[in-house]
Amino acid sequence: MMFLSPVVLFAAAACAFPIDFNSKPYDQQALDQFNVLRFLGTASPYVQQPGHGIDPDVPYGCELEQVVFIARHGERYPTKSKGESIEKGLKRIRYNITDDLNGPLSFLPSYDFSGLDPERYDDETFKGPYAGLGDMYKFGEAFRNTYDHLVSDDADDLVFYTASQERVVVSARKFAEGFLGKKIDNSSLVIIDEDDENLGANSLTPITSCRNYNKTLNDDLIDTLSDDYLKTTAKRLNKETPGLNLTTKEVEALFNYCGFDLTTAGKSAICEIFTTDELLARSYANDVDYYYHKGPGYNLSVPVGSVFVNAVIDLFKDDTRNLTMTFAHDTDIFFIVSTLGIYDGELPLDHQSFNHLWKVSNINPMGSRLIFEKLQCSNESYVRVKHNDAVIPITSISSGPGYSCTVDEFEKYIEDRLNGVTYAEACGNPDDLPAELNFLLD
Repeated sequence: MMFLSPVVLFAAAACAFPIDFNSKPYDQQALDQFNVLRFLGTASPYVQQPGHGIDPDVPYGCELEQVVFIARHGERYPTKSKGESIEKGLKRIRYNITDDLNGPLSFLPSYDFSGLDPERYDDETFKGPYAGLGDMYKFGEAFRNTYDHLVSDDADDLVFYTASQERVVVSARKFAEGFLGKKIDNSSLVIIDEDDENLGANSLTPITSCRNYNKTLNDDLIDTLSDDYLKTTAKRLNKETPGLNLTTKEVEALFNYCGFDLTTAGKSAICEIFTTDELLARSYANDVDYYYHKGPGYNLSVPVGSVFVNAVIDLFKDDTRNLTMTFAHDTDIFFIVSTLGIYDGELPLDHQSFNHLWKVSNINPMGSRLIFEKLQCSNESYVRVKHNDAVIPITSISSGPGYSCTVDEFEKYIEDRLNGVTYAEACGNPDDLPAELNFLLD
């Protein structure tokens, strides 16, 4: 009697009963954990929040009455300072390696670092799959599709508020063109001078006027986080390509360039030289840096972010405005989400964390968008926060429809977060500087 092995039997069964593993109604793979965009911090092209699985549609029995949002500009080239820093870090690799290399990184000396173009520093990207101008236009289209019922017949009278940096202005204009479905000029934009220190809180960038702001305050604390990952990465890459002799500074510059390579070229051989473990370590270093410089770990973040949040509360008490659309920088969004407390939690410095909420790539990729919705449910007004296309509840006050909270609960929660401290007091601003953001209500 002949016996068949289990493998043969399984193969025979597969032929008799073909199974299409690609037709499963629910995917069993978790491939997004290896998505390089999850590791690139503020240099990442836009990527949605993983979220919590909460339905983004208007909850049953509710009506959407009002929306306020603030968005970061779209994908761009490096800023002048960042570009020059990366150029400095990669100078030897690009210009001073004359020996022939043999190994997977032998392409580096002749690589086209197209993102390091001084003529385009600070500009939005305009071609490829991660084009900043195209993404902002599409965002405008999608936003109009979702919130079209809030647009009155005089849509042409809508204004779009923007910080004055050119890349932000261009992003706002492209969003507006997608939203309105036609070309516009800057007459539809209200441009707020982000460099005017006399605007105080009456600005989309109130950190500019904050007299007590010290951007280096926590540098010594951040420096205690180990950078051994740079050393081990350099060691691995140098072993694979003898003669390359990368330093940790050069490895860091390559990490920093990866995201800009994607936003400018649409693909990146630079990103592919790193393992996911190395990218994860670099990502955590970014998380720590922003947490203690512009996030919950910095003492002024909550009061600075409260300027915009309090304006949202004022707008939600005013029934005359359906849509308020604003555009600024990643810095401003970091402060606002710190005020909201939706990504709070300690980030240790003596070891790498994995389960923390403060993950910069999820919070502030290029084109990040933070949306506040006012819902009317059973004669009660509720607030719901969407961040990068996902509903993000404020955990302690999320018992409303769709994990929302009442406007009154939201106001009380923010008051408690501030603990009696105002923006003006925390910043040590003189009394003659505006203490509130008022122009959105004008």
